Amino acid sequence: MLENNHYDAVIIGGGHNGLVCAAYLAKHGLKVIVLEQRHILGGACITEEIAGCKVSRASYVYSLFSPKVVSDLGLIANGLEILERDPPSFTPMLDGRYLILHQDMKRSQAAIAKFSNSDAQAYPVYEAMLDRIVRFIEPILHRTPPDFNNKRDWFKLLQLGFDTLKLKKDLPVLAELFSLSAYDFVTKYFESEPLISTLCTDGIIGSIGGPMTAGTAYVLLHHVMGEVNGHRGRWGYVRGGMGGLTEAILKTFIVHGGQYLTQADVAKILIRNSRAVGVVLKDGRIINSKIVISSADPHNTFSVMIDPKELPNDFETAVNKINYASATSKINLVIDGYLQFHCYAGIVSGTFHIGETSKEMEKAADDAKYGRISDNLILEGCVPSVVDNTLAPVGRHIISLLVQYTPYKLADGVWSDRKSELLLKTIDRLALYTNINKLGILAADVLTPTDLENDFRLTGGNLFHGLMNPSQLFSFRPVSGFADYRTPIAGLYLCGSGTHPGGGITGIPGHNAAKEIIRDKKWFKK
Repeated sequence: MLENNHYDAVIIGGGHNGLVCAAYLAKHGLKVIVLEQRHILGGACITEEIAGCKVSRASYVYSLFSPKVVSDLGLIANGLEILERDPPSFTPMLDGRYLILHQDMKRSQAAIAKFSNSDAQAYPVYEAMLDRIVRFIEPILHRTPPDFNNKRDWFKLLQLGFDTLKLKKDLPVLAELFSLSAYDFVTKYFESEPLISTLCTDGIIGSIGGPMTAGTAYVLLHHVMGEVNGHRGRWGYVRGGMGGLTEAILKTFIVHGGQYLTQADVAKILIRNSRAVGVVLKDGRIINSKIVISSADPHNTFSVMIDPKELPNDFETAVNKINYASATSKINLVIDGYLQFHCYAGIVSGTFHIGETSKEMEKAADDAKYGRISDNLILEGCVPSVVDNTLAPVGRHIISLLVQYTPYKLADGVWSDRKSELLLKTIDRLALYTNINKLGILAADVLTPTDLENDFRLTGGNLFHGLMNPSQLFSFRPVSGFADYRTPIAGLYLCGSGTHPGGGITGIPGHNAAKEIIRDKKWFKK
């Protein structure tokens, strides 16, 4: 129920970035409303019930979310609790061996030494090097990127150049991370395939390319930037599922007077005299506001909700060239019993990787390139219910699987007719390494790339609102000249993952956009 029909800001999309932006603006005293097209807030950061269990349907692990945002919005006080996993990484092999990476460095080295003594010695050096790079990049994530063509930003560019020189011996490494493939980068340090393939997995998440595709090294770096409970480089589970993060943000938003509507699908952004002044919902309702902020991806914002005539030709052309290619699916299983790996007697609490060699991963990517569903799918999964007992009744467990490579466009048929085939191939793949076929599968939730597009409005099924390659990062995200969260239309801003610093559950685009909006005080003068 709308309290009134005129707001300081209307935010399109109730995903985590939209809610972060909304909470900051509400704290600043603005009258804000968030509109979400689904029946539940959170976008891809949600918990939904399946077969009596709480399932993180899309996103499923926590690490990259900004500690600054957690502190600023008081999310811990609002109930956000992150559960750590130890060991965090497990890679099984068909020959009975396995690689476990622990939180303790010495234990990880001992595990790696079973495959290569030199790799075991190199591992702490590699981790320390990445940590130095991350410490350099993290502050940049929270800054608005400069415009290379704007003289007013040249000082920012100069300052960035001076900061970069402080990397000294790590400067060439930074250049490699922005140019090399994950495979080429990792193999500069390691020789044993189990470790190489495990590390390369971070470079292919949400990508259509294999580990040998140029640019995937940055995706690898992007996935090691986070922290859990003050410990850098770790991943954890949100108690109650990923929706627990959304609920904590929402509490801050509501406390400061924020409003929201679910099942409020925006059909059109209202533009008068070249200025955004509100939105029209698909049911015909009009919501007026001083500004409009979209957390939807650039395609949905500019090609679906806006008449192209309202956009400058060069901007429209640039937006239409954004690459949303994806080959990722998400599968959630509810099982009766414990998932047990053939090669390991213990219970795996962290992330497991099904994909023993980088060549195997590259071959699966090649299948997707030609529109095929690979017989050797690459799986990254976890069983969060072995750590979080609030997710499932005793005896039941949840398996979350990110499945690579599943092409958005199939060479034969359409995804609606081939979802069962994908599920069977995934279970067959998992059965090579686990007891999945001996367990009761009580429910299966299959989100193909087209499901991700249709259900969550992720163009092309791309989890990141556009590929995370060097040509679509920093000052080029979403397009050159508009990386400051503003758009060619006055009063229209972006705050989603299609802006700097990109995808993942970080909250930083929402944080940065709110900072720029508050800076533009002209909209809120009485």
